[in-house]
Amino acid sequence: MQKYRIAAVMLGGLFLTSPAMAQTTNLAYATGEPRTETIVFLQKGNVLPPSAAPMVSNAIIAAKAGKTVHLMGRLEQTEVVKQEMIRDGAPAGAIVVAHDPVKALPRVDSLSDTASRIVEIKY
Repeated sequence: MQKYRIAAVMLGGLFLTSPAMAQTTNLAYATGEPRTETIVFLQKGNVLPPSAAPMVSNAIIAAKAGKTVHLMGRLEQTEVVKQEMIRDGAPAGAIVVAHDPVKALPRVDSLSDTASRIVEIKY
């Protein structure tokens, strides 16, 4: 009988844990932090590639819906993405730009150059 009591208490604790975890998850969403995060790699010459169009388009839709879109990256790259968003109808006031103080990476291969052309889009 003692074994069954212990098992019942442990099993009851498992059922109580799930709702508590769900509440924590809901609280994280209630803070207003960005939920969607994506990364865009600009081509050489700070050109937005065609493959980035869907990600930027989704950010524009979010901005038009009243969400704040956060852009993070180097000054030149974030301005390219911001201007593209504004040109396609996103309200300028909905776009917040944070310039990332990215240190220059050693140019050992072509990948290090790509890392300096990243723009993070969060909304």
